[in-house]
Formats: sequence, structure tokens, C-alpha cells
Amino acid sequence: MVNRITIWCGSFCVSATTAVLWPELPSLNLVMTLAIGGGVLLFLSKCNFYLYSISGGKQTSWMKFVLIAVSGTLIGATWMASLGYWHLSWQLPQSKIQQDVTINATVDRGGCLSGQKSVVNNQENRVHTQNAENIDSAVNAEYEKDEPRYMSYVVNVNAIDDIALKFTRKMTLSHRMMGTCLHNGDKFTATAKLKPAYGTLNPVGFNRQQYLASQEIVATGYIKHLHSEAVVHNHSVRHNISVFLSTLPLDQMRWFQALLIGERSLLTKDDWHTIGRTGTAHIFSISGMHLSIIAMTVFYVCSALIFVASSIIKRKYDFINLRRYVLMTLVCSTALYVMLSGIALPVVRAFVLLVVGIGFAVFNSVLRPFHMGVFMLFTCIVLFPLSLLQASFYLSIGAVISIWLLNWRFRFQAMPWYKALFCIQLGVSVVMAPITLLWFGTASTIGIITNLFVLPVITLVLPVALLAVMAGYYIPTSLDCAIWVLLKIDKVLGWLLTWLSDAASWPISAIHFYPTTGSMLCLLIAMLLAILPRWRYKWACVLLLILPVSLSFIHFSPTRWFVNVFDAGQGTAIALTKGEHAIIVDTGPMYNGEAPLASQVIPAFLKQNNSEHVDMVIHSHGDTDHAGGKAALSAWLDTKGIKPAWISPIDGCERGRVINWQGLTLTFLWPEKGNQKDNNAMSCVIKIEDGHHSVLIPGDIERASEYAILHAEKKRMAAGIEAGTNGIQDNKSNVEKTAVRADVLVAPHHGSKTSSTDIWIQRVSPDVVIYTQGYENRWKFPSQSVFSRYQKYGVRQFTTSEFGFIRLEFTEGGYIVRSERKDAQNRWYLPSYTPRHLVSSESEMKKEENF
Repeated sequence: MVNRITIWCGSFCVSATTAVLWPELPSLNLVMTLAIGGGVLLFLSKCNFYLYSISGGKQTSWMKFVLIAVSGTLIGATWMASLGYWHLSWQLPQSKIQQDVTINATVDRGGCLSGQKSVVNNQENRVHTQNAENIDSAVNAEYEKDEPRYMSYVVNVNAIDDIALKFTRKMTLSHRMMGTCLHNGDKFTATAKLKPAYGTLNPVGFNRQQYLASQEIVATGYIKHLHSEAVVHNHSVRHNISVFLSTLPLDQMRWFQALLIGERSLLTKDDWHTIGRTGTAHIFSISGMHLSIIAMTVFYVCSALIFVASSIIKRKYDFINLRRYVLMTLVCSTALYVMLSGIALPVVRAFVLLVVGIGFAVFNSVLRPFHMGVFMLFTCIVLFPLSLLQASFYLSIGAVISIWLLNWRFRFQAMPWYKALFCIQLGVSVVMAPITLLWFGTASTIGIITNLFVLPVITLVLPVALLAVMAGYYIPTSLDCAIWVLLKIDKVLGWLLTWLSDAASWPISAIHFYPTTGSMLCLLIAMLLAILPRWRYKWACVLLLILPVSLSFIHFSPTRWFVNVFDAGQGTAIALTKGEHAIIVDTGPMYNGEAPLASQVIPAFLKQNNSEHVDMVIHSHGDTDHAGGKAALSAWLDTKGIKPAWISPIDGCERGRVINWQGLTLTFLWPEKGNQKDNNAMSCVIKIEDGHHSVLIPGDIERASEYAILHAEKKRMAAGIEAGTNGIQDNKSNVEKTAVRADVLVAPHHGSKTSSTDIWIQRVSPDVVIYTQGYENRWKFPSQSVFSRYQKYGVRQFTTSEFGFIRLEFTEGGYIVRSERKDAQNRWYLPSYTPRHLVSSESEMKKEENF
């Protein structure tokens, strides 16, 4: 019976996990067919029904197992498809997108309480802050003194424009905060602008749209006006403890917030850099590991109390079975910790698994670890299906599976504890490296050592610190003692973090590698085979599976060249690559002083493609949507010791200049020599060609510049023809090398209606045009008139908001256009949206006004 359940649950899990790779959800009819088929097969496997094989024999046990496995597979696919339809069932109505709407919502997380800057050092004030009203007034008063700050909340919306939703929906809202502060649990009414949950999509870097889907977030936006009079504060104990912590004189207060209640908003970039490079991020982010520490502490404390009590009463009541009471205490204490952590999904997931394990123990069900593990995984997927889109799911499950496999293979329980601890840490670090690289593109090389020191310290510190905080918060008379304990722990954390910071500064502390999903899956399978006992051809299979990862270090064929157009939002960033060399044309936008595309995506992409030798950086002009990442990219190049040539409209970009680069010809068509203006009209216009195909990148020029370029080309061609008739070695074919004709055109000024004139399109005569623009941008790029104009000339059109990252591969025989959304990452949970203003059909524009 247990084997059958394990087979069914295992098949369910495998089938459900494949949903991560589905390009689209199966049709509703197919989903119904899968559900019915799965139920029928399960029924046939359970009843004493005789199936006759070809030989006429009765149903055998292996046939039952096949029926059970197929049934689990069908039901798993049905479950994920149903959840997918549920997630996509509610869409923001077209009439509400980017319009002022009134929402009624509750803050789920992201409240600004923990961002309090002021620290009250007076002990009398600390005692008074036990009162929630004093806490609120103190915090809000402090915020009123601060400068405007941008907050980001995840909220549960229950009504839009006074129309109640059938089910609350999660949305994320940014808020330029002045005065009134929203905290977790607060109910509020606000005027907001919303749009569907969306994000840029590149081959590397953070996939925001997938993250939003994993959090069940269906829309994003910002608060225009918060109705302060309608805010209802509903602060939780976690909220008040966060304020209490912020009032204590602790140098490492932000780390206490992260460790004890899972509040990580105070951690700085340097903090994340330190724990990332040292492989200790999982220790300072509340997860199942922290829950297990609390559970272990409670268990040992209860065991000690029982031992002491039994010694005192001298076994007078030894007939009383205290096992269930201990387990109930364990469940209650960990449940309180889950609430204190803000109901973080990794902690909730670990709590559910703990309850399942305790349930088996209470009912005296003896299961092998493998059977219990499969059932726990099944429980996780059923309760948290969209967590399959999160890195934390694979890191948690991967760590548990690797520990179980290593212990099964090498029998750590027979080793001395220190040797077993080192072997477990070594094995887990090695096995988890491919998963970490796949999700984050980086892995710590010193994590094995740092975890051996940090993990025992945190295991000892966490329960003591948590007990001290709770005692100081609930028992004012114990405040002095609690502060004394916390100050000692604060000093220990200070030493530990200083050591980690020094370790993170080592050049070899981390490696950066951006593999493909397929190559990492092959590597994980190779590791699994390496762990298993020896069998024939074992190492041959391992070497064969390692081959895809090895091939990723080989450069692309030097005869091919690529134009890579990044999905930069409302901005432009392009990388021209050939072999190990690259040219960057524009570095993308900068938002709030940050340029993530230039600082993270472009370097990661170049490393993934083995094209880190940047020879030139060309900025079409100085606007922040094109040159916003200049400083960030320059900083990265400096760390690599790369000194490229920097070209701009006022430095190096002038009409008539020709550069031969890696067998390609770069011709500068605009501006004229001697230009001193760095604006749209004087954008650097570049043509790239290989003798067979060409690409034209015109920056943000508008119609006046288009006419000027065409006029200059006309004069040059006329001069060339005249020179040819006089016998000068400069014939028409040579002149036409600098003509504007191109196979691929990056639309001028993102497709603005002030550019892309008829004569320009006719002279360029492109086969493909690419618009670099952001989803639902306020300028409505590309313009409907421009889009129709290119359509009239039969040009294939691509928008980065709909297609994501676009890659053009050129060979002598032709060129191929591939996009991230339609090809590489075509997934059902990453839907693409055509810009609304470009949809001509009213039936396509009209969305059913159904909440």
C-alpha cells in the first residue's frame, strides 16, 4: 500500500514540476480529459479488476503500478493546469489600466515600520514603547521629519472603484511616502494607477514577471493619493516587536531584524554582497532551517524538563506518556515562530512538513525516509503550487534530498560528529552549486568553510536572542537583563560579520557563471549518478552528462556575428558580439540612481556568451534612457581591467568615419564633423555591415535629422558618381557602402511619431524593424501612425515590450531573429502583451469587465 501511494505521489510531483516548462496551458477540454482519465486509471488500479494482457493472463502487480503511475501523472498535470487557469483567470480590465482607480486593500507585506531611522536610546522611552499607541505615534512622528521616501507594498485588494472582487487579489504598489506610514496589516483606501503584472525579460538577470507569478501577484502600480483618513491601523505583534528592536542600542540591529523576524529591508547592498559571496545568505534569511533550529531547541528543552521532573518524582508517574504533549508543544511553538516570521513561504512550507512528520509519529506510522520525503514533496506542491516558480523551493528541496542521498550512500552516522558535519557541508555545497548558479549566476567558493563556522554560531544565538527579545518585550522588569544578553550577542555578531566581510573581499570568494537550464540539469544528473554505487559504464555516463557544461565555455563560431537588443524597459541597450569581442551601443536607462541593466544584465550576458572583451562603448546621445548605465558599465569594465574606446556625438562619432572591427564595417552617418551638441537631433547614427547584411542604429533622431542624413547621402552619392566619371578611384559601389539601406533597423526614437518618415523608410528599406520601448510607457511608443507606416511597407515589426530580448544572428547565408518571450522562454506564466494602442480590432481591445 505504501509503495503504491509513493508511486502515485512521485508521479504527481514529476508531472506537476514539468509545468514550469510548459509553453502554454492545455485546453480546458484536455484538462477535463486528463482529470477523468487519471480518476479512471486510479479506480482500475484499486479494484479487483482483471485486465488481460496480450497473452491472456490476469492483471499483474507491475500493471497496477503502471496504472498508478500514469494516474498520478495525469492528476499532477491537471492540478497545475487548473491552478494556472485560476491564476490567469482575473485580468485587470482594459478600462482600468493606467487610469485613476480607487482601491480598498490591506497591506500584506512591505510595510515601512522597519525602515525607521531613529533609534531611541533612553531606557524610559524603551519601556513606554511597549504600548502600541506610543509606538505608532513615535514612528509616524519620525517619518514626518524624514524626506520623501519610496516604499513598495504587496497588498490584498478586495475592491476596485467600489466594485467588490469575488476573491482578494494580490498587487504590488509603490508609494512616495510623506507623513502617514502604512504598516503590515493596515487597511486603507487610495487612488492608484494599475497595470498587469509584467517585467522585462532578458536571457540573464532577475525575471520579475516570473517572481510576480510565483507570489500570485496579478497587477502592479503606484499610489497617487492615500486617503489618510480612511487608514485603519491593525498592527500585529511582529510589527510591535520590530519597533521594539529598532529602539534597542544594538549596532547590528538590522541583522537582528533579519534573523529574528525575517525583516530584511534594512540590509544594505554591501550586506547582501557579503552574504552572497560567502554563501551565507540562507542563514540570514528566515527559512526552514531556522524553524528546525527552534523546533530542535524546544524539543531538547522539553526533554530536559521531563528528565529533571522524572528524577524529582522518582518515576512515580512513569506510566504517563508525555510524547504527544511534547509534540503538541513543538507544533505550537513553531506555529508562533511562523507568525513571528511574517508567514514567510519557506517557513510555512517547513512548518507544514514538520506537521506531516509529527502526524506520522503520533499515529505510529513507520515509513522509510524515502516514502516520507515523497509524501512531503507532494504536500508542498499541492498546498503551494506556484512556489515551483521560486528559487527557494529548489534550494530547500535540493538541500534535503542531497543530505538524504549522501547519508544513505556514505553512512554519516557511523563517522565522528566533526567528520560527518564537514562531509555533509561539503556534499551539500557541491550538489547545491548547480542550482545556485542556475538561479543566481554566482556561487560561493568559500561557503563550505564559512558555513562550518557561521551555522553553529547562529544555531546557538538564534534561540537565546529570540527568548531575550520576547522576555524584554512582554516582561518590562526583565528588560535590563534582556538588553545585557542582546548586547553580548550583538558583539558576537559584530565579530562574525567583520570576518565575513573580510572573507567576501577575497577575489576567489565566489565564481560567476551563467549556464543554460539544460546544461545544469545534465550536471545535476551527473552528480546523482556519481553518488550512486558503482555500476558498469557509470563514469562514462557521468562524463557524457558533463559535456554540455564543458561546451558552454567554447566561443561561438567567429564567422557568425550577433546583434543583441536588450529588453531595457523604456530605454535602449544593444550588444554587438562576434567571437570573444563585443561592442556596446547604449547602456540602458537609470532609475532612482540605479542602472541594473548596465551593472548586472550586460556583464552577465557577455560572460555567458564568452564575449567579455569590450572594444568600444558607443552612446547615441546622453539622455538617461540611452546613457543612464554609463557609470555602472564603466565601473564593471574597470574591475575587469578593460579599457574600451568611448564614443559619443561630441567625441568620436562623426559622419564619414569608418571603423573595421572583427571583419565588420562600422560606418558613422551622423552627426556632422565638429558637432558639439549631445541631444536627440544629433544622435550618433551607426551602420554595421559584413558585406552581405547590415543593421542601422539611429538613436533618437527625428524627421529633421532623417532628412539631413538622406540629403547628405544624396550629395555624397552624386559626388561619387561625378568623381567616377572623372576617373577617380571612387565609384558608385564604394559610395553606396555608406548609404542608409539596411536589412534591420532599430526604430528611430523608439518609434515616436516625430520620426520614421515615409522617405526614411523607403530609403532604408528594412526587412525588420525593432522598437526599444517599455510596456505601457506614457509616450505610447511606438506611435500608431509609425507602426502603420512600417506595416504599409511590409516590414516585420518587433517591440521589446512584447517580445523581450531580441537576438539577430548573421551568417553569410542569411540571418535569424529570435526573441526571449516567443522562443527561449516561451512559458504560460510569462504571457506577452501587445501594446494596447496598437491593437486595431475592437474585439481585441475590449476586455470583459469581470472582476
